[in-house]
Formats: sequence, C-alpha cells, structure tokens
Amino acid sequence: MIFMNKVLPPTVLLVEADLEQSLISKSELEAQGYRVIGVESGEAAFATFACEKIDAVVIGAFLPDMHVLDLVDEIVARRNRSVPIIINDACPNHQHDFRYWAADAIIDKSSYAQKLFAQVSALL
Repeated sequence: MIFMNKVLPPTVLLVEADLEQSLISKSELEAQGYRVIGVESGEAAFATFACEKIDAVVIGAFLPDMHVLDLVDEIVARRNRSVPIIINDACPNHQHDFRYWAADAIIDKSSYAQKLFAQVSALL
C-alpha cells in the first residue's frame, strides 16, 4: 500500500461581517490556492481558532459582537505560534492607534484586494 503525503494549502481564517466582502475575499484567496474558513463574528473566530490549524487571520474592521482590537488581543494571547494577523480597516487614522500594532499588517479598504493578497502571501 502506498501512502501519499498530501500537503495542505495554508489556511486563512477570514473574519468578516460584510457578507459581500467576505464572499469576494474568500473566492479570491481560494483562487490563489489558500484554504479559507469564513466566519462573521469574533466568537465564531475564537471557536474556529481553537479547533483548526490557522496559518493567517484576516479581520474586517467592524464585527457585530466585539471591537476588532479585542479580537486581535485575544488571538495574540491564544496563539502558541506566530500566526499573522491582517486587519482590513476603512479608516487610515486607526493605524496610528498603538493597539493596532499587534496586527502584522493593516490594509486600507480602498486598495483592499491588491494589498490583501500581497500581504497574505508575504506573511505566509
């Protein structure tokens, strides 16, 4: 019997409350060869992060159940290895808030598509 060592693609946890943005991002990331798990809230992100091997996290700027920075803080506290965190933020002034510095990258929503794929690729 021959066993093949199947290499799985990197898994991106996409935390995005905007369904349209989530579908666009998910399909584009999958087209680039990533496995994408999409969730719509911080609590769902915690549950997924706890039971899946996540290689990168992309977080939308607004979540229905918590502030994006609270999610970032919790992910940083829970990760036992380096998992890049990318925040998609529509307000460039937030980038100067020191709490955003826990993220590995902050992407301005106006140029989201091009920068997202470049950042995910660079951080993985």
